[in-house]
This record gives sequence, structure tokens and C-alpha cells, in this order.
Amino acid sequence: MLWANFFHIYQPPGWPKKIITKVVRESYRPLLAIVKKFPRLKITMNVSGSLTEQLAEHGYRDVIKNIRELAQHGKIELVGTAMYHPILPLLPEREIDRQIKLNTLTNKKFFGPAFRPKGFFPPEMAYGPVVNSIIKRHGYRWLIIDEIAADGHLGRVCFDRTHSVKGSPLQVIFRNRKVSDFLSFQSHLGSTGHFWKTVAADSRSRMVLVTGMDGENLGHHRPGLDAYWSKLVTHGSVTTVTVSELLRQIDRRHTVSPRQCSWSSQEREIRHRNPYSLWHDPTNPIHKLQWKFINNLVTIIGQHKNHRQYSEARHRLDMQLASDQMWWASAKPWWSLDIITRKTNDLYQTALLLEPENRDLIGLAGKIINLATQWQKKNTYLEIANRYLTTNRHDNIRYIGGKKITIN
Repeated sequence: MLWANFFHIYQPPGWPKKIITKVVRESYRPLLAIVKKFPRLKITMNVSGSLTEQLAEHGYRDVIKNIRELAQHGKIELVGTAMYHPILPLLPEREIDRQIKLNTLTNKKFFGPAFRPKGFFPPEMAYGPVVNSIIKRHGYRWLIIDEIAADGHLGRVCFDRTHSVKGSPLQVIFRNRKVSDFLSFQSHLGSTGHFWKTVAADSRSRMVLVTGMDGENLGHHRPGLDAYWSKLVTHGSVTTVTVSELLRQIDRRHTVSPRQCSWSSQEREIRHRNPYSLWHDPTNPIHKLQWKFINNLVTIIGQHKNHRQYSEARHRLDMQLASDQMWWASAKPWWSLDIITRKTNDLYQTALLLEPENRDLIGLAGKIINLATQWQKKNTYLEIANRYLTTNRHDNIRYIGGKKITIN
């Protein structure tokens, strides 16, 4: 079996050093040590520029060095992405373009010639037609997205063929969601046989397997998953390849018109035209206010290019487009009043640099924080989270920081 392992590693900009230290110890160093230990083991990896900056800032240059060296030796294939992990289809084209350029400049600075990406990872595998056109302009040859993008359904993609976007030379690699999520969240860490039975039962990946997941799942979110994964990828029946290598080895071709989605989209969400529900759910009033604030701020910054504080405001906005504030406001099941409040205040402080008396933005910031506070006091977020987890009891088992997310 050919197995292409894709890992996405990322930490939000300005994240606490103690958390980054913990993830470095529990995930990044163990993963790189495994790749280094086994000569035939290869992976494909996205390292967001946001994380690269913070690894350097906090003194974890050994992680950067090991990634660079493994990439130079062909054991890691690095890909492109957006600098601060925004949901690309929800941004104006000029902001998408800027985020991609910033990421390239940052990773070339730290990884040097080892950073020569052919592929592209849209954060959260959030796909929309605008993403396709922009990354093609940047010279990427392929992008990796979730299998639900193929036709809005799970379990239908054949992995023994390559896929091209209709009317475009861009190739698409789909991850097997069932196997990826099973490995990340449902596998019995004491039995590798359990995993292989799942692969066999899926039937589509007996010869070609593509998995995609957060690198932090190995060891940090799920303690012990790093050692378990090591046993799987070094199994005698497995040949690991990078995504680019896999695309070169498959002869069968197929054309697709990918749907709007993310790697967490459910089939019913696609049917109801709610492809990015964790970040822009039309039924979530907090999301609506957050995006109204962000879009207004993007417009304001574009109007003040000659302002003496433009550069500072521009840099702040780049970081504040990160998807985390919306994710923590989704209550599906993720929720943090602290992060919602802190990120809203950050946006507000950025607005003050350019328009200190803008009453519309002052009012929007207050509405976001007040509504989130009410959701906290009235347990509205818990009701939404429990309903979401109950509806998706099997498909949405998740871990964060070593703890299993359960119904309250």
C-alpha cells in the first residue's frame, strides 16, 4: 500500500509560550524524531508561518532546523498555505493573496532552499472557487482538501486515481476522512490490527491511502498516538510517499468540480449551503457580528494607506484574520468566552489606531462581547454544543490538549 501522510502544524499568532512549549515537547519533536529514525519514512507537512515565527521567537530553532534538514533530504515535503490561518474563501481576494505571500516570505526566511512547495494547504481545508484561482496564480501544482469536496458526500472518492479541477491544470488530492479521523480520534492505541481492519472495511484505500490531520494530534491532543502511528507507517506492507510522489505514481485521471467545504463539513451542512459552519454559521449571531467587524476593519485599513499608523494596523489585521476567534465562538462544540473577548478587543485596538472615534466599530465590539457573555451566563453555548455532539455522536469524537470532548 502507498500511504501519503499529510500533517498540518500551527499555533495561533501570539499564543502563550507555555502552550507552544508543551506542543513542541509532546508533538513536534517526537514526530520529527520518528521521521528521522526510519530511513524510508516520508511525510508531507504544512508549517504555517505563524508557527514558524513563534518557534524562532521562543528559542525552538531545533524544530526549524530539523524540518529544514529533513526537507532537504526529501523526507519531508513542505507545502504552501496562508500565513495566519484564515478561512480563505471568506476573505477578499487581495487579503488571500497577501496571506499567501506573507507565508512564503516567512518560511523561505527560516527554511531557505528547502522551502520549495509544489502543493498548497488551505487552512482547515476550507475550499471555494476563489482559492483555486488564486493559488494557481501563485504557481502551485496541487492542493489538498477533504473528500467531501468532490461531490458533497463522504465515502465516494476513489483514491487510486488523480483528480484535476475542471477547466484548470491544478491537481487535487483528497484525504480519506474516515481513515484520517479514525486514526486521529477513534483508533484503539493498543491494537494496530484495529486500524488495518478499518482500512480494509473502507475498501477504497487498500492500495492507496491519503490521510490528513493536525500534527498536534500526535502526542499532544492524543498522548500515545505518536508511537502508535510510528508502528503503522513502518509496517512491512506500507510504502510511505510524499503527496507529489503519489501524484506521479498514479496513472488514472479524473476531473472534478470541487464543492465549497472544509475538512469538518457534514453532508447536511453542504446541502443547506453552510459549508464553513465552525467559522461562519448563518444561524450564529456572534459569527455574524464578528465578520461584520472584520469586513468593516478591512475596508477602513484599505482607506488609510497614508496614515502614520497604517503599517502597524496592517500588521495587526494580518494576524487578526486568524480563524480561531470564530472557531471558539461556534459552540460546535468549541467555546471560549475569554478568547472571543480578547480577540474582539484586539480588533478594536487596531481600529483605534486609524479611526479612534468610529462609533460603529465601538458598538460592534460591545455587541460581540455582550452577546458572548449572555451565551455564557445562560448556558446557550452548552445547549448548542450538546445538540451538535448528540447529532454527530460517532463522527465528531475529538480530543484537545489530551482531553476527550464529551457531552456535558
